Amino acid sequence: MALEVPVADPLPPARRSATRPRGGVTWGTGQIIAGIFLVMFSLFGAAALASLLGSLYPEQRDAVATWISVHLTALAIVAVVWALGLRYTRYPLAVLKLSRIKVPKKSTVFLMVGVLATSLIATSIYGGVVSWLGWDLLTPPELKSDIVFNGPAVLLSFQALAFITPLSEEIFFRGFVFGGLLARFGPWPAMVISGLIFSAFHLSLGVAVPIFITGFLLAWLYWRTGSLWAAIGAHAGQNALALGVQALSS
Repeated sequence: MALEVPVADPLPPARRSATRPRGGVTWGTGQIIAGIFLVMFSLFGAAALASLLGSLYPEQRDAVATWISVHLTALAIVAVVWALGLRYTRYPLAVLKLSRIKVPKKSTVFLMVGVLATSLIATSIYGGVVSWLGWDLLTPPELKSDIVFNGPAVLLSFQALAFITPLSEEIFFRGFVFGGLLARFGPWPAMVISGLIFSAFHLSLGVAVPIFITGFLLAWLYWRTGSLWAAIGAHAGQNALALGVQALSS
């Protein structure tokens, strides 16, 4: 009778348990809090560096600074999410629900369009109400034209603000923050908390309520469809529409 010789597991218990589940979240509230502080710190650092580099191009300083800041922040987000959430995960894309790109189901497209429309309508109603009440402090600010490139270079603004920004923000706020909160608190509390965090990151009273609504809806879309691509698509659509209106009016 052959004897089986036990083989030592090369991974410590924490890493061993983190690598086994396919599609399971391996981080908790502590990592989320740390991630929030790290990303917030990176936002200020990226903005400062981008402003310095943007000064080298005075004609479109703000547009250049915005483009650089978006990409630096995206890199920081990817690094933070990897280090705090995905480092010991065997299937990182499965955990974030970032499956390979394929033609979405009709139901997913319908939900994406519905979330996008609801977000735009809610923002419009909110803006109308606070304007009617004369609450200027709470009025959503208009998109600044100087952060958008002029001429054909406007495509770079679309690339940064309608692709990189939705991609990186959804990875962090929905994939990492909401995903971690979902495992601990359940869907609806996680939607509210992640929406509040998403709103707070925009550092503006004028967009606090609209951004919270958008964040809540995107978290619901992510949870309902089980795909981060759906949230990215709706987010990208909203940003693209805002940029398109700005580009056509300038």
